[in-house]
Amino acid sequence: MKNLNDIEVILTRMIELLRIGAFNDWAIALEKVKTGFEFDPKSSPSKLLSMYGGMGSLNDVVLYKDGQPLILENNELDGLRSHLYELCKK
Repeated sequence: MKNLNDIEVILTRMIELLRIGAFNDWAIALEKVKTGFEFDPKSSPSKLLSMYGGMGSLNDVVLYKDGQPLILENNELDGLRSHLYELCKK
């Protein structure tokens, strides 16, 4: 997969953002997927894409801190999610 470096960079930043918003479970899940890309880059995209569908999915994450939405971080996370989805769909 030629976009492996891009995927790694995006996942790293998404993990950072999820930790800022206290979504540690999602951060851990993405860390596992990131490791999966290193060892099994052919099946990892489908595993990642499965996190995008259904209730409580990665698409539903909204970052908050002290009860306030983190607007800049949410906008960045949304852009990263979309870009990552497109890279994995190819």
